[in-house]
Amino acid sequence: MHAAWKAGLLAILAMAGCSSSEPEPKQPPMKVEDTVFGDLVGTQDKARDRTNEAMDAHRQALEAQINESEAPPAKE
Repeated sequence: MHAAWKAGLLAILAMAGCSSSEPEPKQPPMKVEDTVFGDLVGTQDKARDRTNEAMDAHRQALEAQINESEAPPAKE
């Protein structure tokens, strides 16, 4: 029984000696564009931009119609 304690203590000390005392330096995360997901992010941005452009064009057309309908009738 006493030998088992010594073996366990020796194993614990051996494992503790294998660990490093200083942490590894942290590397900054990669840019999304440099990963395999870069194309997906670019596609989302393009779709968002096109949608916003279409919404702006529709809004301008709608405002023009509203302004035209609210304008006083032209005298002949």
